[in-house]
Amino acid sequence: MPPREKTPAEKAAEKARILDAALDILAADGYEGLTMRRLGQKIGASATKIYLYFVNKDEVYLSVVIEGYRQLCDSLRQAMETVSGGEAQFDAFLHTYLEFAWSHPTFYEVMALKKVPMQADYAGTEMEEVARRKYEAGMEVFTLTRQVMEHYLSDKGYTLQVSRDAAAFSIIVFLNGLLNTYYNKLAHTVFSDLDQLLGDCIRLLKNSFRNSALSEGDQFQGKSGE
Repeated sequence: MPPREKTPAEKAAEKARILDAALDILAADGYEGLTMRRLGQKIGASATKIYLYFVNKDEVYLSVVIEGYRQLCDSLRQAMETVSGGEAQFDAFLHTYLEFAWSHPTFYEVMALKKVPMQADYAGTEMEEVARRKYEAGMEVFTLTRQVMEHYLSDKGYTLQVSRDAAAFSIIVFLNGLLNTYYNKLAHTVFSDLDQLLGDCIRLLKNSFRNSALSEGDQFQGKSGE
């Protein structure tokens, strides 16, 4: 009698189990350390079983990163929906981005891996479509960053003298810089109160938007109280 066909829910659960194992391997040993055989060993199965769900290790890697971006975006949207007003949403966005990385360190490490194939490397291969979805998932973070920034600027009445894309990109650079400092223990060595450090850095970021808007005063109109 042939084995029973797994239900869609069972297949999804098995894929999730494989991706969880892949996440641990990628975080510990990077892209080069990930193999289908090692994945099978980690979940107590043969490499052949992994191939029932994924074409190759690149699909596994790309799927892990896509899932990381999905969870990050879900967390950011949820945080922004719980408060109203541009500044409150901006603050919630910034704190949630950092808290996601702190509470999901393996996801953050894998999403930030450097020695990995680029999207262009997958052009013309069977992984091109999956690589495109990874790119789009990453761009969704950028889109949310720009949206919450624009809402904040609108509420404040700020008109920046730099492009909105550059400003949104600077926010992501700022957040990842804070996280890198946190993970390499530099912040722990220099500062005794990390919560105060975080608050001070966010205030400096917000001040940079105000100062950019003020850089050409004849074009700046800010609301009172700023």
